[in-house]
Amino acid sequence: MRTQGLVLLMAASLFSAAAYDVDEILKNSAMENEQLFEGDILSLGKNAMTASWKRWPNGVVPYVIDATAEADSKILRQAMEDYHENTCIRFVPRTNENDYIRIFKGQGCYSMVGRQGGQQPVSIGRGCAYVGTIIHEYGHAIGFYHEHTRSDRDEHIDIFLQNVDPTYHSQFTKLRSWQNRLYNNFDYDSVMLYGSKSFSRVRGKPSMSKKNGEAIEEVYNRKGMSQSDIERVNKLYGCSPKKNKSESKKMR
Repeated sequence: MRTQGLVLLMAASLFSAAAYDVDEILKNSAMENEQLFEGDILSLGKNAMTASWKRWPNGVVPYVIDATAEADSKILRQAMEDYHENTCIRFVPRTNENDYIRIFKGQGCYSMVGRQGGQQPVSIGRGCAYVGTIIHEYGHAIGFYHEHTRSDRDEHIDIFLQNVDPTYHSQFTKLRSWQNRLYNNFDYDSVMLYGSKSFSRVRGKPSMSKKNGEAIEEVYNRKGMSQSDIERVNKLYGCSPKKNKSESKKMR
């Protein structure tokens, strides 16, 4: 199995159970790992999606839900529907396709970035079965990285490394302009943007915030892709423009 492009969201022991609600620990630490690029990206070329072969042909992503993840099948498919309703991405049950994602319940959550060839894992482990987190993982699987490391991020957010364990400082390394493809403006509502609590070692102290000091919503609290996320997916895959997400909801 290839390790290049592997995205992991593993449980990291950042917080004291005595100081934090257990569920809060799981939801935050599931997306943090000191050994991985940006906390959930392992050994990956930052320009991965400039390679057209890493896109899923015609936007079709074959999948298998492993028996270990069957209990979460409803929310797993709910997250897929956000892509189906707003983009040309289609997650389809695998028949005999060589390239596909296998969704299972592993240690934390992880997914490769873009199509890598063959079977590639998407783990939705303990602390990760939230629709926002799963949509985030699918976002990696189809080829997207994190909002907080964009080359233009300093114009939109403040990073507070003093509140982050030094072990995790590398997770906030900013990409250079040639290392990322920016389809549209920075988006505070993007499902690919970590929240203010991510990687924070001090309770109540943010690791990052909006320029006006407001907190950034945690990924697990997000209910779906933002309009900006939708536009990016459609641009990457050459989808026909979709109606505004809010308009689509009114029509249902």
